[in-house]
Amino acid sequence: MSLSTWIDGLRSQRYTSLPTNSNPISTESIKTYSSTRKRLFQTTLIAVIFMGIVGYSLKSVKTVTIEEEPIEEPDLPFMEAKPVTESSNGRPLDPPEFDVGSEVPPEFDVGSESPHDSVEIPSSDKEEDWKSISNWGLSEELGWISPPYNVSVLGEVAENRYRLGIESGEEGSRAYFQLLHDFALSLPEPLHNQLLSSLYYHYPPNYENIISDSYSGQTNSPSMISFKNIHQTDKEFNPENELPKIWENLNKADGWKMNFLNDQQAHDWMLSKFEGSDVNWAWDYMHRGVLKADFLRYLLPLIIGGVYSDVDTRPIRPIEEWGKNSIELLDLSKTDGEEWKLKISTNPAVIIGIDVDVHNKKGWENEWPRPLGICQWTLSSSPNHPIFLDAVRRVINSTRVVENWENWRINEIEILKSKGENEKVEELKSQHRDHAMNVMEWTGPGLFTDAVVTFLLARYNVSWHRLRSLDHPLRIGDVLILPITGFSPGGERDFGAENPDSIQANVLHNFRGSWKGDGARK
Repeated sequence: MSLSTWIDGLRSQRYTSLPTNSNPISTESIKTYSSTRKRLFQTTLIAVIFMGIVGYSLKSVKTVTIEEEPIEEPDLPFMEAKPVTESSNGRPLDPPEFDVGSEVPPEFDVGSESPHDSVEIPSSDKEEDWKSISNWGLSEELGWISPPYNVSVLGEVAENRYRLGIESGEEGSRAYFQLLHDFALSLPEPLHNQLLSSLYYHYPPNYENIISDSYSGQTNSPSMISFKNIHQTDKEFNPENELPKIWENLNKADGWKMNFLNDQQAHDWMLSKFEGSDVNWAWDYMHRGVLKADFLRYLLPLIIGGVYSDVDTRPIRPIEEWGKNSIELLDLSKTDGEEWKLKISTNPAVIIGIDVDVHNKKGWENEWPRPLGICQWTLSSSPNHPIFLDAVRRVINSTRVVENWENWRINEIEILKSKGENEKVEELKSQHRDHAMNVMEWTGPGLFTDAVVTFLLARYNVSWHRLRSLDHPLRIGDVLILPITGFSPGGERDFGAENPDSIQANVLHNFRGSWKGDGARK
């Protein structure tokens, strides 16, 4: 028996449907069946070979993916819409620009906001622009970390939102402390010693101190909770508002006292400390309302110390429990030496919280003044801290800018009147002080955020990037920064805040919004 016959026999026995005891198939049938099976086998073999050749050919072909160019969306500055008109000399009806980022006269000091800021977006080949940014924001050395997986890189438009007035490094620190030194000396003399002593203490130890050694008496940073004052203000005290009483009752056991000031009391207190100074001038230039309330919340912690919180805020837990859970200590060995931990007091001098923390929200620049903002409806500090001294300085500078715009406007109206251009005269008359600068930049959270971020950069060489996406308190020297849940639980979904029942939540803001009807217009 041949091999092929033996194999055919096995196949017949395996696949036949006939029983084994059936009669055998005829010889002719076997021959026909074998012939058909052979042709089928040959056809199958050819098909397999053909498919193998085709598969090998396809494997060698490279796949080409065509990627679409991303559509670039314009970066819009945070500004309100303004009319496009012409002045008496044919130029737009806007005041002259002020360069507030360089050496300027005292009335237009570094750190102020120009009346009509614009954001220049450099082209990709302007390497020097990007280098200047990396010097103070986009490096590991400054505490910048790669954004968490759910946080976008916001680009240069975000960098340009901050009005710092300095760069990182020794030159920037020297410029910052020199500004505050000079400003402190412009305030009433009884304040000089305590303010300059604080500046001497806070000067970076790895740089040569520019503050006189005669102010070297301060040896530590006093803790905020040593100054047990809860400051609040409103036009008049409202006995029907239960929230101030809740603040008082919740913190009474720890020795805290309420210091409520109505408008007249606030004015009298300001005069008792700052009469005849630039603070007095700026206060009187403002109308009664949100501007003075903002100004007061920086002045009270600067001089008296303690906590300021708006009358529409509700405390969730006592002040002395703020920021006690999962605290992170930022390593300061590069600025303060290997023994940096020994210099940190048990309790911080400043406790503040994140208010805005843009993760991925498109168009954020049209809603918030800064991509990472610091809350100012609740803030706290021991007296004389540089953050609050700088906030006061910036308010005065901003007020000077608004005053200059208003003087320009008055003069321009007279020129237009003499030319009989009545339509343009009426248009200028309709523009108010908020045309020069809105409340958030004049005295509000934009300005306060700049004061905080500038201090962290000048003192600890830390940029605002390090504060993004915090979910726990971060201690940077004598400053404790709470995550957004601390003072802003709930709120904007993109910011990642937890609910008011979170262990990190301390204050709930009811957003009464009284400023909307009493803003910067006058």
